[in-house]
Amino acid sequence: MNLGAIVEVAIGLIFVWIVLSLAVIQIQEWINARLDKRARDMEAAIHEMLANPNLKSQFYDHPIIRGLTAKKRKHPSRTPAWFYNHPLVRGFTKEKRKLPSYIPSQQFALSLFDIALTAGTESSLIQQGILKIRDDLEKEKKLTVHEAVIEELNLLAEFARSAAATEAKTAITKRTLELLKEEAEQFIEKFHDKYPKIKLNAALKRILREGLEDALKEADRLKGEIDDVLEKQSKARTKDPALAKVRRGIAALSVISPEVNQTLNALLLNVEEYATEGERHLAKARQSVEKWFDDSMDRVSGEFKRHSQWVALIIGFVIAIVLNVDSVDLTLYLWREPAVRQGLAENASKFELPQEQLEANPEQALQNFRDQFAGLSLPIGWGVNEGTGISTLDINCQLFPDAQQAFGVPVPWSNRCIAPPQSNSQTNLLLKLAGIFLTALAARQGAPFWFDILKRFVNVRSTGANPDEKAGK
Repeated sequence: MNLGAIVEVAIGLIFVWIVLSLAVIQIQEWINARLDKRARDMEAAIHEMLANPNLKSQFYDHPIIRGLTAKKRKHPSRTPAWFYNHPLVRGFTKEKRKLPSYIPSQQFALSLFDIALTAGTESSLIQQGILKIRDDLEKEKKLTVHEAVIEELNLLAEFARSAAATEAKTAITKRTLELLKEEAEQFIEKFHDKYPKIKLNAALKRILREGLEDALKEADRLKGEIDDVLEKQSKARTKDPALAKVRRGIAALSVISPEVNQTLNALLLNVEEYATEGERHLAKARQSVEKWFDDSMDRVSGEFKRHSQWVALIIGFVIAIVLNVDSVDLTLYLWREPAVRQGLAENASKFELPQEQLEANPEQALQNFRDQFAGLSLPIGWGVNEGTGISTLDINCQLFPDAQQAFGVPVPWSNRCIAPPQSNSQTNLLLKLAGIFLTALAARQGAPFWFDILKRFVNVRSTGANPDEKAGK
């Protein structure tokens, strides 16, 4: 048995799988970036955790979370600021709000505690109502005028957040509850003053006016229920005043989201008893919330990984069909052609796995795959052959060829045949699909997995043949 030839065939085959895996990764990242898969999965998980769409919007609108999606320019803009601030231009330059694809557990806990501290204020309830109007308009956005309205609603929601912090005495600003209500009641009038050239139709005016009125009424009603809850609740016996404020905020959340109230109460149960000497109670409570978030994100990561594996399998299968990367045919060809397998093994021994992937681009990924095998005559790719007649193709282009025939895919109503290079009778449609599926399964494993195996085979090859083999023993 020629062990050196077997090693070279394995090296060549694994090298093809590595390069194909890199192409699959790039295309998959491109798809995930276009669909915001990670960010949407995280949003769905946080929605389940908070169990309230308004509370979820308030969480994502928090400055700590909003800052995770901020983009920095590589070079400062040379365009004057007044140009972008013009009302007619702002509608075209405002980027769509993007959801973060990753949220650290510390930021989650800090934002949630800050929301809990202001949960019992009327301003916080008004903010939730404003955010609900904004989210509804974003879902039904059809006209450019909506962009200006949504931007002003964002500013009003930020106003409400600051007012809630003032009302809860967690910040000192000039934004009071009365000013917030005045801004909400006069929203349409002030919008016309700021954007004199943008006209609001009657339907949009009605949505804004009725929505803001309902938000103020709902906030006043919920505030009464929250006050009743806090009045009935016995004062928390704690030596840590910060933790006491958080507990009162969590109690107020029972009116907005009973599920998150129950969860946070369970996480903070006996937190003072579990806190070690010298450890702040609030820090211990935050650790419990962080662990809750990490456990939920582990579940999301597991689901995303399983989804990614299926997507990688589909992408790998499609690429293998388009480029005719048949692992079975490739193995047989490398075994028959020692010069080709030695050249492929030499390329593989010099290959280094890129630490940073190139910008996700499907066309570039496929081009990189072809470039890796330039100059090597491998049975990869398809060709279109034209016969002199239909009878010629019937003989030389068969899905299940005989000994004197060749494999190919005849094109209906045409004198053409789609066949791989160096087509022969050693394969058929079922064997071809099996080889392509085997390639897709290999690409699904990922480039790092095969790169580690490749290095081991390269080390075996570099050590040379066994002395007993050289002596013919």
